Formats: sequence, structure tokens, C-alpha cells
Amino acid sequence: MEHQKILTTFYSTIMNELDYLKMQKDQYEHEASRWSLDNRDPVVGSYDAHNAWADYDTYLFKGFETKDKIALEYGCGPGRNLIRFKNRFARIDGVDIAKTNLDKAIINLAAGGVTDYKLYLCGGKSIPTNDASYDVVFSVICLQHIACYDIRFSILKESYRVLKPGGYLCFQMGFGGRSIRVNSGYYDNSYAAMGTNSAHDVVVLDEKCLVSDLVGIGFKDYKSDIRPVGPGDSHKNWIWVQVQK
Repeated sequence: MEHQKILTTFYSTIMNELDYLKMQKDQYEHEASRWSLDNRDPVVGSYDAHNAWADYDTYLFKGFETKDKIALEYGCGPGRNLIRFKNRFARIDGVDIAKTNLDKAIINLAAGGVTDYKLYLCGGKSIPTNDASYDVVFSVICLQHIACYDIRFSILKESYRVLKPGGYLCFQMGFGGRSIRVNSGYYDNSYAAMGTNSAHDVVVLDEKCLVSDLVGIGFKDYKSDIRPVGPGDSHKNWIWVQVQK
């Protein structure tokens, strides 16, 4: 483990954001290639256990009505949450870094009875749609896997851009530390990370970092809930965050 940390530090001096994004894309393309309706754990991990985790329903969209709203999930993978919340919104769209994830999402959504949606392929730090397009942007089991601060900050800014005035950004991250594998601090840019999707996560120890970023972008009404960690995750806790444009 210490050897891997030393290598990561060394290669961070010669690698850049494009290297990191390519690593992420390649890994998720590979994971998605293994996904099927009969083998749903690749990409997501503990697919059915996550679907049974009640905190999604209680804390992600806590305190506001969603019935008539149009939502977008950043890091939608094979579409698990587009199916899970299909009756909660008027429509949910998805964006992901891996084309194979979106291809598998089409299969999954058809099996789940979802017919009204849009899927966007992104480069890993942007949302390729118009300004003020969505009432809600949400993301789960995604931002915590991005070990580069500048990329995460870009995603937060893009979320603000595509939200309508008064729209909500709702997301989950690991919180309070992580006892296994390789981790980066909140403000680190670990461009040389050798893996993603839990192989190298960001550690959020103080939510003041989140508040500072979100308020600096222009969001208001920061709310959070720190809860037990979800299925298959090695962070100490999860933090559910909600802000408004």
C-alpha cells in the first residue's frame, strides 16, 4: 500500500487531468462490458443491496416535492437510479463517462419499463446540455470515486449551470475517513491514480470543504445528513448533501 502511494505521488508530477479521465473512462468501459441483466454488480457493486437501501428514499430528495420535476443523474452507469426513481419524477435523464454504460442503461431501462429519458455521453467533467435545463441534478456513488479536486469542482459548476433557477443539486459522498485502499485528500489532484470506482477515492473529513465550494459557486441553503455507510462501501459514513440554485 505504501509503495503504491509513493508511485502515485511520483507519477502525479508527470501526468495530467486528461490521463486521469482516460483511466476512468477505460475502467468504466471495461466494467460496463461485463454488466448484464443477469450480472448487475459490475459498475455499481451490490446492485440489489443498494436498491434496498432505504436512505436513498429518505435523504437524497429530502424536504421537497419531486413529482412534476425533470431530473438528471450525473454518473448514471447502467441506469439503476433512473429505474428506482421513475415514479418519483416526471422524467429522469442520465449522463456518464462510458458509452458502454449508456448502452447497458438502454437495455436496463427497457427491462425496467422506462421509456421517456435522454442519455448523454460526457468527457468526465462536464454536462453536455443547455443552461437551465433541469429542476434537479443528483449523483450517488460517483463523486466519492473522483480523486481529483479540479474535476469534481467542474462537475459541481456544471450542475449549477444546467439547473433552472430554484433547482436542486442533491448528492452523496463518503465521509469521515476510509480505512482501506488508497485515498486522496479533498483538495488533491491525484492525476496518477491507478484506478477508480473505490480503488482510489477522495476522503471528505470536514464538510466545510463542501460548503465552501458550493456557496462559492452560487448555491444556497446547504443542508446535509451524515448517515451510516451504504452497501459494499468502505468509507466510515455517507453524507447526503442538498443545495439550491
